[in-house]
Amino acid sequence: MEKVLDVMMLGRVRFHELTMRGRVVLSQLPFNVTLLLVCLIAAIADPSVFTDVGFLVSQGLALVLLGVCFALPWDRLAYGLFLIIPVLDFAPIGILHYSNEDSLRGLGLLAVFPIMWLAGSGYRPRIMVPVGGVAALLIVWVPLFVDGRATPHTLAAELLIPFMLFTIGLGTSVMTLSAMAQQDRVEELLRRSETRERLLDTVLETVDVGVLVLDAEGQSAFMNPKQRQLYVAAIPDGVPTDKEEELLIFREDSDVPVPPGERVLGRALAGETVEHEVFRLGRGAEARMVSISARGFDDAAGERAGTVLASADVTDVVAAVHARDKFLAAMSHEFRTPLTNILGFAELLQDDSTLSTAAKADLQIMMRNAHHLSHMVEDILAASLTGAEAAAIRLPLDLAELVRQAGDSSGREAAGRAITLRVSTDGPLPILGDRTGLVRVLDNLVSNALKYSQSGTTITLTSSEDGPWAICTVRDEGLGIPPEDLKRVFTRFQRSDAAVRSGIPGTGLGLALAKEVAEQHDGELDCTSEVGVGSVFTLRLPLRTARSRRTAEV
Repeated sequence: MEKVLDVMMLGRVRFHELTMRGRVVLSQLPFNVTLLLVCLIAAIADPSVFTDVGFLVSQGLALVLLGVCFALPWDRLAYGLFLIIPVLDFAPIGILHYSNEDSLRGLGLLAVFPIMWLAGSGYRPRIMVPVGGVAALLIVWVPLFVDGRATPHTLAAELLIPFMLFTIGLGTSVMTLSAMAQQDRVEELLRRSETRERLLDTVLETVDVGVLVLDAEGQSAFMNPKQRQLYVAAIPDGVPTDKEEELLIFREDSDVPVPPGERVLGRALAGETVEHEVFRLGRGAEARMVSISARGFDDAAGERAGTVLASADVTDVVAAVHARDKFLAAMSHEFRTPLTNILGFAELLQDDSTLSTAAKADLQIMMRNAHHLSHMVEDILAASLTGAEAAAIRLPLDLAELVRQAGDSSGREAAGRAITLRVSTDGPLPILGDRTGLVRVLDNLVSNALKYSQSGTTITLTSSEDGPWAICTVRDEGLGIPPEDLKRVFTRFQRSDAAVRSGIPGTGLGLALAKEVAEQHDGELDCTSEVGVGSVFTLRLPLRTARSRRTAEV
C-alpha cells in the first residue's frame, strides 16, 4: 500500500515496478476516490440522495469491487483476468446514473475510468476498446428502455457522451500500444547494452593488457586487474600514493623519473595521442617494462568524454632483445679476433716467394672466404648495436669521394669476375655523417651488386646533387628482385628466394643495416628492380648546406 501511495503522489516508485495486486488496486482507486467526491457533492447539493436505494447500492458495489482488488492474488491468476474489474465497474456506474441523473448531472462520465483501464491495459485492444464503448452506450440507453422513453430521437440525443468515451478509449489504446512498443524497444536496447557491457567487462578482465579509463575530468572510471598490477609496481616502497607525479616511472635506459609534463597520463589528458612508448615502472627486480598507448574518446555529441590508456607488459620481450644484442655483440667480438689473425698471417704468407702457384691459389681462396666471413661478422656486430651505441659523431664528409673510394676498393673483385665497374661523380657533395657507417653502406651496395651480377655485365656507381640532396646510385644488370620480395628487401634476415636458390651466401642483414644508417643520417635508401634486367639502389643524404639551413630555420 505504501508503494501504491508513493505512485499516486508521483514519488520515486513507478507503476511498472508494483506487483500485479498493487497495479490492480491503483487502477481501481481513482474510480472509488471519485465516488467519494460524488458523496461529498451530494451532501451539499441534495442530501436526499443518501436515502436512495440505487445510490447506496452503487456505492456499496464500488467498495466491494475495491475489496476484491485487494483480496485476490492477481500475481497467481491468469494474466488479463483482472480486466473483469473494470467491466464490473459499469454496473455501479449504470445504477448510479439511472437512479440519480436528475439530481446529480454527468454521472455517466464516470464510465471514463473503466474505459481508460480497459484501453490502457494493452490487452486485446481490438476487443476491450469496443467493449468499453458498448458498455458506455448501454449506461445511457438502458434507462430509456426501462422507462419506456426509447425513441429514435431520445436514443440519438444520448449518443454524444458514449461516443466521446469511446474515442477517449481509442486514443488511450493507441498511446498505450505505442508506449508499450517503445518500452519493449528500450528494454531490448538495455538488454543488448547490458550484454555488451558484460562482454566488455569479461574481455577487459581477461586480456593481458592493462586498461585505464579516465572520465572527462581526468578521474579514474575503470581499471582492470592487469593495470592494477602494473600500477602497484610503480608505487614507491612504503609510500602508498595515488598521485601520478609520485609514481616511479622511468625511461627505458634512465634512472631519473620522467617529469610529470612528459608522462603519458598528463599528455593524454592534454589531448595528445600516444602510441607504444616504452617506460620502466618501479626499481629493482620487481620493475616492469611497459609499452603505453593513450588516446581520448568523444561522446555521441562530439564532446570529449574521457581518455583510455593501454599498458602492455613487455618486460620479457625487452629482456630477450637485450640478451640477443649482448649475445650477438659478444659472439661477433669473439669471431673478429681469430679472423683478424687469419687474414694477417694470410697476407704475410702471400708475400712468401717460396710458395707454389697452387699454394698461392689456395691462399687466395682462404683469404676470400675469410674476408666474406669478416663482412658477415661486421654485419652482425652492427646489427647488435642499438640505442646510444648506434649513435656516432657526425663529421664533414664528401659523399663523392666516398663513392670513388668504394669503386676503387671493389675494382679488383669486379675485374676478377669479369664485371665492368663504372664510377661517375659530379663534383664534391658535402655532407655530415659517420664515415664508418656510410662506408659500410656503400661497400654493402656494391658488394651486393657484384654478388648478384654475371660475368660480362656492368655495374654503374654514380653520385650527383639533386636540390638539397646528395644522391648515390648503384645500378647493376644482375638477377633482379621479384615484386613480392622487393617489399621486404630491407627487412632484417630476409633474403629473396632467387638468392637462396642460386646459393649466393649472405646473412640478410646488409641492406637492412644500410637503410638504418641512411635513416640515422636523415636520409633515405630505396630500390627499384626488374627480374632479369637488374636493380637500382638509390641513397639520398641531405647536403651539409641544406642541413644547415634547416637547422637555422628551426
